[in-house]
Amino acid sequence: MALFDKLKGAVDSAVSEGIGKGIQNAVGKAVESAVKPAADRLAGQAANNLNQATKDLEAAANAGGEAVTGAASQASAAASSAGGMENLGNALAGWATAMQGAAAQAAQNMKECPSCGEVVTADHKFCPRCGSALPEQTIGQGYLCPKCGKQNIPETVYCAECGAMLPAPAQAAAKQMAKWDEFLPQYPKWNLGGTIDIDENGSVNGARAVSLHVGGAGETQLRQYVEALKAAGFIPFYSGDSDIYYKVVDGVCRAFDKTDANQGDFLTFTFFVGDYDKRAAAQAAAQNKADTAKDKADSAINAAKNIFGKFLG
Repeated sequence: MALFDKLKGAVDSAVSEGIGKGIQNAVGKAVESAVKPAADRLAGQAANNLNQATKDLEAAANAGGEAVTGAASQASAAASSAGGMENLGNALAGWATAMQGAAAQAAQNMKECPSCGEVVTADHKFCPRCGSALPEQTIGQGYLCPKCGKQNIPETVYCAECGAMLPAPAQAAAKQMAKWDEFLPQYPKWNLGGTIDIDENGSVNGARAVSLHVGGAGETQLRQYVEALKAAGFIPFYSGDSDIYYKVVDGVCRAFDKTDANQGDFLTFTFFVGDYDKRAAAQAAAQNKADTAKDKADSAINAAKNIFGKFLG
């Protein structure tokens, strides 16, 4: 089964790599559903051949002599028919490339609804799901490089040929910056790269909450943004390496919370805007310091218990 898992993993990895580079809409999913079963069947057949040959070899090893030689020959033939891991990987990589090309071609004749995200053929003028007017531009046109003319796969941000930003991502970025001006005019704008998405989350404890999600960014960009906040007059909520920074202007508090912001290949953090209560803020800061001191004390006690436990049984 271990060998089958490796082969199956090769399929999933190659298909995911081909799809994950941007074919995450209905076009890519349709192509994936058409191709992935064939890849699974090939991997399953190869794994079954190799597993059976392995069993024969193990059985022959117990018998000894000519049986071992014959089983080894069968194992070699099975490995050859499977193409080997390297050949299988090459085949899957070729399929991944073919999927990308198919998706890029299909996207030239498809539109995406700006209201609900439904993907339909280009002959539609209105969305069949929500009734909204559809754009004149097809999905493919949004990824046609205006600089060199290369047709890129859907969801690509920068042209694979010349590096220019593509029309669809540029339009999406402009919309997000417009939302920033509407929801977050009090904060330094994010200009550290990646794709951003802004969500208004209503209010938390009376303060308006807005979340920012940044794809393709990590700890380095987060630290750079914190420095931009400091330069704009934001200060840490408590001393040391704080997760919360705030600034009070005309009795209104603007806060930035980066608790658990780093999610690996993307960042997510929250902005708050609301009335500022100095007494409540001071109490919260004092409580935070007390909690931190208690956590350190508990850690020291537990460490001591562990050490003495080794000696006391």
